Amino acid sequence: MDKVKIAVVYVFASVQPQIYEPYARRFAQQYVKHPPGVTDHELHVVVNGPKITPHEEAIFSPLVPNYMYHDSSGKDVGAHRLAARVIPCDLIIFLGGPCWPGKPMWLDRIANVYEEFGPALYGNYCFHAPAPHVRTTFYWGPPHIFNSHTLPVHNDLRYMWEHGQESITRHCFKLGFPVYQVTWSGVYSIEHWRHVEEQDCLCFDQHTERLSYGYGW
Repeated sequence: MDKVKIAVVYVFASVQPQIYEPYARRFAQQYVKHPPGVTDHELHVVVNGPKITPHEEAIFSPLVPNYMYHDSSGKDVGAHRLAARVIPCDLIIFLGGPCWPGKPMWLDRIANVYEEFGPALYGNYCFHAPAPHVRTTFYWGPPHIFNSHTLPVHNDLRYMWEHGQESITRHCFKLGFPVYQVTWSGVYSIEHWRHVEEQDCLCFDQHTERLSYGYGW
């Protein structure tokens, strides 16, 4: 496989700074503490809402991301779809505001799996209820999979994108691509999706935060 151009996209909701500034600070701190590895990539921050202030930019220091702005329609999903349209890359990785890397070399793991398995939809957290779906707080794949979905983007439909009848998971299957769950210990097709224990999490999010994981941060 030729060298894959990779974009890592983090979403910061500037419309609710009291909630999302602490999340962004944790993301930046953990990105430094648990570096992505040696995989070449670009880091992008999609700002959902007003232009960020110098104070808010400083939250991401010492990281130097590329910033883009979105009107917050569709919230994280709207930001993901904007990023997939405008960022030139072969593989795009989305992390929601509450996400943070759990261990070093997490991006190397993603890149190595992609090199082996090729174009598909991937996620660390995959579920069979209420319908088979990848949790969209942390998922990735080629931009064309996201761009080919015609589901409208607005707040009322964002959960349909994740686990509804027109989810990105169902859309991927319709296109003929597989959907894989990726952990530190394995790569699993839909019939083998499983609960992810703490030591197998590539990144944590607001759902795993509610569990009794120690995180080590």
